[in-house]
Order: sequence, then structure tokens, then C-alpha cells
Amino acid sequence: MAEATDSALGSAVAASTLQSPSLFGLGTEADGATAYEVKYLLTEEQVSEVVARVTGKLDLDPFADPAMGNAYLTTSVYTDTPNFDVFYRNEGYDRDKFRVRRYGHTGPVFVERKTKNGDKVRKHRVRISAGEVPDLAAPSLNGEWAGEWFHSQLIQKQLQPVCRVAYERVAYLGTADGGTVRLTFDRNIRGVLVREWKLEPVSAVPALLDKVVCEFKFRTAMPALFKGIVAELGLTPTPVSKYRTFVQAAGLAGARTENISACG
Repeated sequence: MAEATDSALGSAVAASTLQSPSLFGLGTEADGATAYEVKYLLTEEQVSEVVARVTGKLDLDPFADPAMGNAYLTTSVYTDTPNFDVFYRNEGYDRDKFRVRRYGHTGPVFVERKTKNGDKVRKHRVRISAGEVPDLAAPSLNGEWAGEWFHSQLIQKQLQPVCRVAYERVAYLGTADGGTVRLTFDRNIRGVLVREWKLEPVSAVPALLDKVVCEFKFRTAMPALFKGIVAELGLTPTPVSKYRTFVQAAGLAGARTENISACG
């Protein structure tokens, strides 16, 4: 029993020292680096098949909560311009998303920029305190702050909160073919319209999707572990954006010139 406990602790420690393959720091070198995120829409039966194939090879994310079936709550505030330039991928807004994300009900909060080009992804994020989130609404900030770069982009690009999206995530992390890999399953994806910088829980509203969003995340080439799963289960990649799915479900997609704040 002690051996099993020590092994479990070792796996947890190992997982806690790894970061998602798509996370990079700021800087010239990092700006040229990318990772890959490939998404699939799966049934619960397919999820069970995938989990069976990674058990013993990847470890649960350190945020895993046994009381939630090893899931954890993820809540994000997504931003866009009054003309939905991000949604429509207009020039200058076609690759980056700026969002604020919290893990758990009272867990860590991050400001994050996600840059995507096809399946290639890179993210930069900085942790801030929950009490600093409302400061993002300020027209200017005084003094040095870890999230200043994020705030500057909001002002420059005229970005403001559009929606708050939440879901339960089960995540696995580990190494395969010599590189860090991450596997996530997102369920019960739901959202509400907002116009304020708040990370309150999303109430019980209908889910946006009736399937589980699965993501394979890795650097360079897809590892053999993931390739085998895709081949054995006959999985087909399905591009899906939680933000765009919400905007369409909320009926905002046709309102190119409608001010978002009027919808919050």
C-alpha cells in the first residue's frame, strides 16, 4: 500500500512540474514558437475508450477534484470589439483572443492571450489576484502591474467583455515521444452575456453542446500515443470554438454593428 501511495505521489509531483505544451512566455523566441491543439467532439462512450488508452501513461492534472469526478471548474470571460471583429476574424483580430480565466470556484486567476493559426497555438498568461480583475475596466492604470500588457491590448484593440463561459474539465498531463502532452475533456459548456469583469459562477443554463470537447495538445508532431488513439477509434478532428459557439447560440452572430454592451 505504501508503494502505491508513493507512486501516486510521485506522479502528482511530476504532473505538477509540467506545463501545457501551448504555454509560452513573451519575447522574440517565444513569439516564433508554437504548439498544436487538435479538437474532437466525442460521445461519453468514446471518452471512456480514450481514457482507457491513456491510463497509466498520463497523469491527472494537479487541479483534479475527486469530488467532481476528477474534473475542475473552468470559467472564462471572453472579449471582443463592439463590431465583433474577433468573432468575424477581421484584419488585426483574426488570430488572437484575449480572456480572463479562473480555475475552480476560488482558484487562481490568469489574464491570457491565445494566438491561433490553424492547429498551431501559443498562449501567454500571467496570474493576477481576483481582486484585480475589476481594474481591467479602468481607462488607464498607475504603477507597475503584472497584467499591464493585457490591459494595454484591451485599450488598443477596443476589447470589452462579451460573455462568461464555464465548463467542467478533466485533464491529463505527461510526456510522450520526449515532449510534454496534454489531454482535456470539457463537459457542460455553458455561457451568459456579460459586460463587466466578473468571474462569478455561470448559473444553470442549457449546455451549448451535447458532446464532450476533447483536445490533444502537443509540441511539434502528434505523438504515437495520440496517433494510435485516433486510428483505433476512427476519430475525426472537429474545429470548435467555445466563444464562437456561444455568440452563435446567443443570436449575436448577425449583428456586425450592434454594440455588445447593449446585449449584456
